[in-house]
Amino acid sequence: MIRSKRGQALVEFALVFPILFFILAISLDVFRVDWATSTVAEAARQGARQAVANGDTSDNPFGVTAGACSGTTLTPSASGSGCMKDSRVLETVIATLGGFSSGAAITEALPAACPNPAVGQASVCIYPSETGAAGAYASCAAAKTALGHDPIPGDLGSRIAEWTAPQYKGCFEVVVTVIYRYSTLVPFLGNAAPNLLRLASSTTMLAEY
Repeated sequence: MIRSKRGQALVEFALVFPILFFILAISLDVFRVDWATSTVAEAARQGARQAVANGDTSDNPFGVTAGACSGTTLTPSASGSGCMKDSRVLETVIATLGGFSSGAAITEALPAACPNPAVGQASVCIYPSETGAAGAYASCAAAKTALGHDPIPGDLGSRIAEWTAPQYKGCFEVVVTVIYRYSTLVPFLGNAAPNLLRLASSTTMLAEY
């Protein structure tokens, strides 16, 4: 009789355990998705913060990569060079994402054109582009008048052109977008809800240079 009850208990446990494990995995995924959402938003913010920093000429913001940048370092300790380049903004985003992303690539594109990454990876987009022509307007006020609206990222030329001759000081904006495809603990969830697990955040900041 005792052996029979033990056998029954084992059978019941074998039937219930997969359900309990599934509920536990779902609960962990919900927690991790919330955590990842906050991390993606912070990564976009830190990337934009670095891209619009008031770089000193001696820092050579678009020069050789060296030292720490302000994206993940307190400003007094940030003395790196090349910190406003696409590649260095990408470094900051990757550092902020930490273990969530197994890889990331950067594209010069507006948020709407930012490509979707593979599952478990991130896509980083920055706009306007690093290199290229300067805008054709004489000043920020002239640009606003000609455009008929406050300038948005891409209206006023490239970032290097603006940093070299900041005629649009006070209205030159940079936007950084981070898209992360969450990799679930429960495998089939990624296929069942791919858009739900596409975490995206954009941060637009006014350039200080």
